[in-house]
Amino acid sequence: MRAAYLFVFVALTCVVGVAEAQVQLNKDGFVLMDGKPRLILGMYNLPKDAKFQEDALLQQLADNGFNLMHGGADKAALDQIHAHGLRSWIPLGTAVMLSEGDAAGREKLLKTIDEFKNHPSLLAWEGPDEKLWFVFGMHRDWFLREIGSSGAKGQPLVLKELIDNAAAAGKPNAAKCAKMLAEAVDHAERAMWKESEDRFAEVWKELGEKNPHPDWVMTKDIEQIPVTAEQFVRGWKCVREHDPNHVFWQNHAPCNAPLHLQAHNQGVDAAGCDIYPAPNYSGVRHPDLVSTMELTSVGAVTDVMRAGAPGKSCWMVLQGFGWHDLGKDSDVKEPTDPIRGRRPDWQETRFMAYDALLHGANAVLYWGTFLIEKDSALWKDILRLGKELRAVEPAIVAPESAAKPKVVGEPNYTTYSGGDPKLMLRQVGDDWVLIAVNEWRTGVAFDVQDLPKALEGKKLYRLYSNEERTVRNGGFHDGIRGHDAQVYATSRRFEAK
Repeated sequence: MRAAYLFVFVALTCVVGVAEAQVQLNKDGFVLMDGKPRLILGMYNLPKDAKFQEDALLQQLADNGFNLMHGGADKAALDQIHAHGLRSWIPLGTAVMLSEGDAAGREKLLKTIDEFKNHPSLLAWEGPDEKLWFVFGMHRDWFLREIGSSGAKGQPLVLKELIDNAAAAGKPNAAKCAKMLAEAVDHAERAMWKESEDRFAEVWKELGEKNPHPDWVMTKDIEQIPVTAEQFVRGWKCVREHDPNHVFWQNHAPCNAPLHLQAHNQGVDAAGCDIYPAPNYSGVRHPDLVSTMELTSVGAVTDVMRAGAPGKSCWMVLQGFGWHDLGKDSDVKEPTDPIRGRRPDWQETRFMAYDALLHGANAVLYWGTFLIEKDSALWKDILRLGKELRAVEPAIVAPESAAKPKVVGEPNYTTYSGGDPKLMLRQVGDDWVLIAVNEWRTGVAFDVQDLPKALEGKKLYRLYSNEERTVRNGGFHDGIRGHDAQVYATSRRFEAK
């Protein structure tokens, strides 16, 4: 299967073809506006107590550093967004997935493109949200779990209940069926999909029962992946032929393999995913990630998304809600628990954004704010962060420094043995900015070493504090809290006012 998939992946590039990108992105993946690289700060929704596209809140976004707002295929909304100096994006959904010879689908897609491609607020088109995850995991709940994420019974539990009923009725094959079910589940847990599917089918047959979803099998989902990749590439090629001047962006789930992502990202300019891990250890898991319950999964999955779209812009969607805000649809099953599922606080919100940026994100967007109030602490924190990031933007979008400073951390009462905080050093004109992000869960004391000679003897202000450090012998000493970010600069002009 893997060899066949690789063949299809390579063949797609040759058969379907991917045109050269003509959108305005620099080599580091930042969008160029008026010829200058910009950090994209975007918002999916206004707060839940706002009127649709409320002018005061759109202006509030613009005043606090945001430059992108979801508009949709709605001219009035796009006009209103443009009036506040914001750019917009339009989701195309599955319309961008074109099958070979689908003339009607092509016509429908191009109708939307031609209608909105010249709107002055438009910055990007977006593909179908998390489509690859839904294709790959379309039937995983039924196939693998006793209780699915929606609360519905999965195949293992349905069969177990049927077997229990057969045993209670004294049917002699109940024990045999129980053994076969255990084998089917074991094969599934070992990712032996075909063997597991065959064994599940045998259990249904032995019980004399009809499988209500005989086509909900993992092998068919996996076989569908190269088909959807071809549809993606064909659709984006069609869009580019009619509009080469905007960003093509695909948002994924944080749960796909780089090989599959690369196939689906061939036709886009920007790709990333949504990731919502706050609060730390909340129990909201993101499958397959290292430290799935930690805030640091933001940085980890940013690396995955960049590997899945090499050389392209990386747009990350972060958490603008608490899991309890989702109500019955929340992955947190204890709605009265005061801790699990709460909204991110200021430090968590700030850390997640800096963690994404340190790992190479070119854009930070927020989803879920339609669930929170416009006077809520989280909404105010997101706005505050937007202003802070916009102030330090010149450093974030600056070219990578040739100097490679290093960190030597001090052992402490934890198992910490070095590696944090991680550093980003940038030169902006005559100034320097150093961003330190501590992915360790506790505070760390550290020495920065090997700073460039141009910084020797200079003061570094730790922004948003009264502290400053003087560079001596190529470095300085400081400490940082767990899951925190600190910004040092030779000038306080990088502080938001």
